[in-house]
Amino acid sequence: MNKKGFTLIELLAVIVVLAIILLIAMPIVLNVINDARQGAFNSTGYGLVKAAENEHMRTALEGGTIMETTYNFAGDVSALDFSGEAPTHGTIFVAVDGTIEMAVTNGAFCAVKESDSTEVKTYTWSELQAEAAYTAVAINNITTDCNVATLMP
Repeated sequence: MNKKGFTLIELLAVIVVLAIILLIAMPIVLNVINDARQGAFNSTGYGLVKAAENEHMRTALEGGTIMETTYNFAGDVSALDFSGEAPTHGTIFVAVDGTIEMAVTNGAFCAVKESDSTEVKTYTWSELQAEAAYTAVAINNITTDCNVATLMP
């Protein structure tokens, strides 16, 4: 008798092997996706800093009065022209000399830029818990919403 096809045991073996491969690969894929989202929000942080710098320079070039400027985010970001995901909460402070401090969040990540640094650092909820210095970030005495309590685990 000539049999064509697979036996039930062979099909079950293939399904088990595929399930094992899926169990191994899924956490790796999810980590790559999360890292990409964190990188995208980090780029948004740089975009916000650049937009604040551009607005400060535009005011200076147009002969306007240069003063300290604070951008507070609570869903409304119309004051700055930038690309990327809009933060849900946070603060950007621009000093008279043009130095910028920032702490903004989108609910999943927190982007922080200190006045003495050119780097924007992006933290996750677990990283903020580990970094005691950023559990209550304050910029020029303005407590921002970029802390452990605002980020979802």
